[in-house]
Amino acid sequence: MRRAAGQVRAASGGIYAVDFGAVLLLAEAMGALTPLLVEVLPEIEPIIVRDYARDRD
Repeated sequence: MRRAAGQVRAASGGIYAVDFGAVLLLAEAMGALTPLLVEVLPEIEPIIVRDYARDRD
């Protein structure tokens, strides 16, 4: 996920989501787009958003 670190949706309150479209396009360009990534990304999104919030505090 480090290469996709900037692929988030943010507002004045901070990061609130991962930009799935951008992450999946990046994965495709890297030859890493797999059904597993497509399945797991929604499950790990809250973890990523929480981690960004923790780093901000």
